[in-house]
Amino acid sequence: MRRLPILAFSLFALFALSACASGSGTAAPAATAPQPAASEPAASAPAAGGGCTASSEAGAVSVGIENFAFAPADVSAAVGETITWTNSDSAAHTATLDDGACDTGNIAQNASAGLVFDAAGTYPYHCTIHPNMKGTITIQ
Repeated sequence: MRRLPILAFSLFALFALSACASGSGTAAPAATAPQPAASEPAASAPAAGGGCTASSEAGAVSVGIENFAFAPADVSAAVGETITWTNSDSAAHTATLDDGACDTGNIAQNASAGLVFDAAGTYPYHCTIHPNMKGTITIQ
């Protein structure tokens, strides 16, 4: 007698799961591994036409990250000055050059990371976790 309720529940669960899977006929996107929210900047490779390195020092130029946006999105600094990003969002973010040559690594909530550029130029950048977040770094 106990088997009937278990069998009924199992069939209901199977039916519910199969209904969720049938949806629009397109496969669900594969799950991606979550990225750890570290406050330590990642090592950086030289940027095209120059280079940049990660820095843990407070920068002369500050960029806030809040409401999934860089503020200000466009910044200017001198060669050798540190640009520091401080994350006020609950989600981790990065500041990554569009060509991928330089990256802060994941910046956790209430953490900061910086980059120092050794060559003048204009460097478009974005957040690799949230690609709609964009900005431009101008080094003079």
